[in-house]
Amino acid sequence: MSTQESDQLPRHTTPTWEVELLISGVAVFAMLQLPDLLDRMILESAPRFIDRWAKLLWLVYIYAKSAALILAATFVIHLLLRARWIALVGMLSIYPRGVDWNNFQLGPNAREIEAQRLGRMEDAIDRADNRATMVFALGVVLASILCMITLVVAVMLGAAWILETRLHYSVNTNWIAWSAAVVMVPYGVAMLFDRRFGDQLAPNGLTARGLRAVLRGYTRFGIGMANNPALALLSSHRGRRRTILMIVGVFMLAVFAASTSYYLAREPDALGSYEGYPDADALHTRQLDAAHYDDRRDPMRSRVAPYIQSAVVTGPYVELVIPWEPDRDGPAMRRACGANADPLACYASHVRGVFVDGTRQPVAFELGEDARTDRPAVVAMIDVRGLAPGRHELRITRAQRIRDEDSQRVDPLKPMKRDAAYEVLPFWR
Repeated sequence: MSTQESDQLPRHTTPTWEVELLISGVAVFAMLQLPDLLDRMILESAPRFIDRWAKLLWLVYIYAKSAALILAATFVIHLLLRARWIALVGMLSIYPRGVDWNNFQLGPNAREIEAQRLGRMEDAIDRADNRATMVFALGVVLASILCMITLVVAVMLGAAWILETRLHYSVNTNWIAWSAAVVMVPYGVAMLFDRRFGDQLAPNGLTARGLRAVLRGYTRFGIGMANNPALALLSSHRGRRRTILMIVGVFMLAVFAASTSYYLAREPDALGSYEGYPDADALHTRQLDAAHYDDRRDPMRSRVAPYIQSAVVTGPYVELVIPWEPDRDGPAMRRACGANADPLACYASHVRGVFVDGTRQPVAFELGEDARTDRPAVVAMIDVRGLAPGRHELRITRAQRIRDEDSQRVDPLKPMKRDAAYEVLPFWR
């Protein structure tokens, strides 16, 4: 090989390598930030909805975050593979004769096996080049599929929510979860029937025309291999079954990563070796829960709970803020309030009582908001000027959270360490 030839890229280099590097290099930083933005979106939005809507919103979040994780991983892996390919190309230009196996302290058999496995350096470079392009194409295709699913589910969810909240039409949201499966049944039946009996049908017969109409209709809506050329190329050359298993594996891994990251965001103490730590649920009256203190809580990740300004109260009043919880407060208010009832008086009966060191406090509730999340809240100012220095307990009694009608369990999107009828907020003077 001449010096001029060694300075050129290999003959079979993928023509899109420069564009691939440009896209990966620019997009990788955005994709690495997108999962955190989606986390903030779901953590901020979920407490605003009742359980069944929050579950559907969580479904959209999982699809969107899975797509973001696939894209982020694709671009990072692609950059690493392209960097490896560039390194091989550069090294071959320095050593155009390739690997000199005689300079290794290897026996004849080991040297033969290693040389056969590597082959020509030009072939190794071509394999590295092709591998990078395949990773880039497959990641973009899979993320695009998830993005389309996310868009469809989000549109369906938005339409159902508008019907119920704006047009006051009762919507059974169970149909949203099953609609996609029902819609895909005719396509699956048509594909199986065509594979089994398609060759036996008369080309212009009624059955053949109906079968083609069904298949053609689905392809117009983006279903089918013809709408994913890159995936069709990969399936036809790598095997359809192998490709499907790979796609399912990638999707499951992405969904697992998205779900796990959400769980750890809500329950950070689940990660670590804390088996010997005392049970906080059993000792919640002796716990300084960060969610109870405005100067300690994380507005996005802390559970929705009543809170006061600080664990150490230096002023004459404790400012008690009780965020509005749709699943707890909405049903309780509807049961307690009549058409002409005073809403704040009804809320006071729903709260049932605010106690300081066991003594019921005469509180007057005011409408307010959680200033750090812009969510509605009810506020009460409690006079503590007569309290002695030391530890005190503020106890709030409320109705329990309404459980989901279908699953009969508290929605995991709104985890509460204690779904008891009261909250205890220790504070010091």
